[in-house]
Amino acid sequence: MKLQSLRPNSLKEFVGKQTLKQNLKTYLKASSIHNEPLDHCLFYGLPGTGKTSLAFIIAKEQKANIKIIQGSTIQKNLDVYNFALTIHENDVIFIDEIHGINKACFELLYSLMEDFSMDITIGKDFNSRTTRIKVPKFTLIGATTSLTKIPKPLEERFGIQFYFDDYSLDEIKIIISNAIKKVNVILSEDEILSVAQNSKGIPRNALTILSRVIDFKTLDQNISIKQIFKQIGIYENGLNKNDMKYLMCFLGSTGTIGIKTLSQMTDFEIQFIEEKIEPYLFKNKYVAKTTHGRKILTAGLSIIKKIRSI
Repeated sequence: MKLQSLRPNSLKEFVGKQTLKQNLKTYLKASSIHNEPLDHCLFYGLPGTGKTSLAFIIAKEQKANIKIIQGSTIQKNLDVYNFALTIHENDVIFIDEIHGINKACFELLYSLMEDFSMDITIGKDFNSRTTRIKVPKFTLIGATTSLTKIPKPLEERFGIQFYFDDYSLDEIKIIISNAIKKVNVILSEDEILSVAQNSKGIPRNALTILSRVIDFKTLDQNISIKQIFKQIGIYENGLNKNDMKYLMCFLGSTGTIGIKTLSQMTDFEIQFIEEKIEPYLFKNKYVAKTTHGRKILTAGLSIIKKIRSI
């Protein structure tokens, strides 16, 4: 089962974030009345919490086309020119991980966002000349998991900014229940609860796990959730193999371990550890971050012992 087919398709289907949704409805209605595209939006916060889904929903609400671009692919001015010159009236341009854009390209983005125009330099050296190109009005939606990496001038050009944090257990259960309605698989309330409890409060995690559950249930409706979790490597409270590989580094350690050492021990990049593994472990007090490094806590030791005994 593909994850994309389980995503919400409308604001009504988008679960949680009530204030965000109410404000967005207001902004969409106002832009429609003024016959203008929605103001540029900046979505920031935890990965997997609905930023991409909401961008698609905004495009659908405006009956607009959406173009998806990865920030890391915009590394020179030509990359900006290439997507800017393909913009049509009222398009939604979604730049995921917008902080990955090369800093040298931000100046072009500023004029695109403010004036819907950009300066193109033609020729070289003494034979060069600058031409201003107008582009149709559009909505730029930038998504990032690292707001601090975005230059302040860029951040200030987004008239709408939404923060995405994790979801409550009840919200995750609703997301799972809504997704199940789209497929021909039946899950009990206990099974839905089990998937929700192991999602770490992240909708993408919930739908990823649900996709695998649906795959197994399609072939064997009687297989238990516990068996499926064991097969796909989901442990207590949603901890996965990467989490456990990280936690196991602390076995036998009585002090702290530096992030570089943890990277060497796990073969994970430091950025992957800091963005994908540690936030959940810190939040649940399995591990603590100190001035001297990372230190495992009582809850972390307990979870290691519990999982190793299974």
